[in-house]
Amino acid sequence: MKIKYSVYLVFISFVLSPVLFAQEQLNEDFLKSLPEDVRNDFIREMGEQNEVKDEIYNAPKTSIDTLESNLQKIQFQLAEIERNIQSQSNKDEINLKRFGPDFFNSFQSTFMPVNEPNFSSEYIVDAGDTLKVQLVGQRNEALSLVVQKDGSINIPEVAAIYVAGLPLKEASEIIQATLADAFIGIKAYTTLTNMRNISVLVIGNVNNPGVYTYNGGTSVLSVLNGASGIAENGSFRSIQIKRKNKVIDTVDLYDVLINGNLKFQHGLRSGDAVIIGPKGGEVSISGGVTNPGIYELKSSEEPLATMLAFAGGMIPGNQGEVLVERKVNADKQFITIPISKINEFNVVYGDDIKIPSYASSSNPMHSVEITGEVLFPGKYTITDGESLSSIIRRAGGYTRNAFEFGGVLIRQSAKEIEKEINERIYQDMIKFIATSANAKEIVSGGGGTLPLILSEFKNVKPIGRVTADFDLANINKKEDLDTALQHGDKIHIPPYSQEIYVLGEVLTPGARLYQPGTDAEDYIKKSGGLGLYGDKKRVVIISPNGDSFLWSGGFASFTNQEFDIIPGTIIYVPREIGKIDGLNYASAIAPIFSSLALSLASLNSINN
Repeated sequence: MKIKYSVYLVFISFVLSPVLFAQEQLNEDFLKSLPEDVRNDFIREMGEQNEVKDEIYNAPKTSIDTLESNLQKIQFQLAEIERNIQSQSNKDEINLKRFGPDFFNSFQSTFMPVNEPNFSSEYIVDAGDTLKVQLVGQRNEALSLVVQKDGSINIPEVAAIYVAGLPLKEASEIIQATLADAFIGIKAYTTLTNMRNISVLVIGNVNNPGVYTYNGGTSVLSVLNGASGIAENGSFRSIQIKRKNKVIDTVDLYDVLINGNLKFQHGLRSGDAVIIGPKGGEVSISGGVTNPGIYELKSSEEPLATMLAFAGGMIPGNQGEVLVERKVNADKQFITIPISKINEFNVVYGDDIKIPSYASSSNPMHSVEITGEVLFPGKYTITDGESLSSIIRRAGGYTRNAFEFGGVLIRQSAKEIEKEINERIYQDMIKFIATSANAKEIVSGGGGTLPLILSEFKNVKPIGRVTADFDLANINKKEDLDTALQHGDKIHIPPYSQEIYVLGEVLTPGARLYQPGTDAEDYIKKSGGLGLYGDKKRVVIISPNGDSFLWSGGFASFTNQEFDIIPGTIIYVPREIGKIDGLNYASAIAPIFSSLALSLASLNSINN
């Protein structure tokens, strides 16, 4: 980079003349010294008619003015879009409902027992249940037996059979085995004819707490439904069952309401207490999921994949990423999670999870790429008018090692403008030299470096860097500093570096360790001082953010510099060339210098 841009910057000494002079034949030696592609440009230009009027080139200023005008329009549109998005976001959040309460849509009107026998083989037999035992064989009769308080049933001529606490199927098998031992060739068929009544205490965050009487086959769902459901501040995921003052089970209703798992670890018994705990932290899920809503966390954090599964999963056509808006103190943090990483990312209380909805192929998606020192680098889809600060927050914000002052924004449209400007400057220079009355003096000036300069400038590749403010604190204070993004933008956040780069015409160009309070002259001295062809009157200072300064006052003026030399700064010493008659330096220095400064700073930030 040193050799290439050392030559490049020499071109800032040339300027385009606003007046064409009579054509004068260039000397043959000069033409032979030019690279073939540049020589062909000269020959072609010299063959054109002399009367063609050359336009004064003001493209750089016009382009900048146009960009500023467009930027103002974009910022106005961005503000309007942000208001619309915020309005729609608020509307969506208002429409989101908490998951769960709609399930309890019926209310128990009395405390009378609901004696609907449950013939499930998994029913737990207990005291108060009535069993019908049908004997077939040596004895043919039907026995109606009530389970006693000690858990047994009594059959004449048979010892007590203890069945309390057993599933109905297992109790039936024990009864059959006992009777088979007592009576030869007899078979017993056991059924449940009447379930016991149980009294259950329902307390905590429930709409109607109290003591309820139910049948023995009642589940936690029936108990909660009879108590008019869980209160607004109650938990669906932390429901305790206490028996004899000990917690025997904790029920997560999401497993029931979402997965349909109705088998509970413990059946209810008389004297049990059902305690609904306080509501845990919640997250909202909106956008492209089957069941948008507000969902409760079971612990302080849960995998994003689990919460998305609760919401029914993502509908087809999602954009390959999930946006999580997180509140950090008084600020909001925007984190974008690729679909492939949702199992690795945990959501916490207050997170707002947004899933992109399906977009028709007729509406092309725009995207940008962010690399470097952010938590989640990668490619991101953007909405029209989305800002730089928004994409940085979506990428998780800066890492601790980020040097945001050196942030780089590369834009295709800016690259095309640079390319056009460079081509115009090159063509105007060729035209000026080929048609100038002082052509011989021009080509003999500059120490013979003109052919190399022309060749280098013809082949320079535009960078397309757009200077932008990457300081989120500044942007929060002044929103007009926020840059609107365009499709294809590339953003790079470099790591912090303690280096100052001294390049160009010095004895030992390269990186120097940053030292506070050290000025440009000292860094040049540390690099061996000026080379033989160094131009001490045109030293270039390029800040990490792309801002640049042409220091034309000489070394003595460095002590009065109005800018800071900070880490990542480039100090560039161009080559001095002789004075070229007929050229006005001021008219061309700005566009050439600006293009070079941004190119150097961009390459420094990306490559280092």
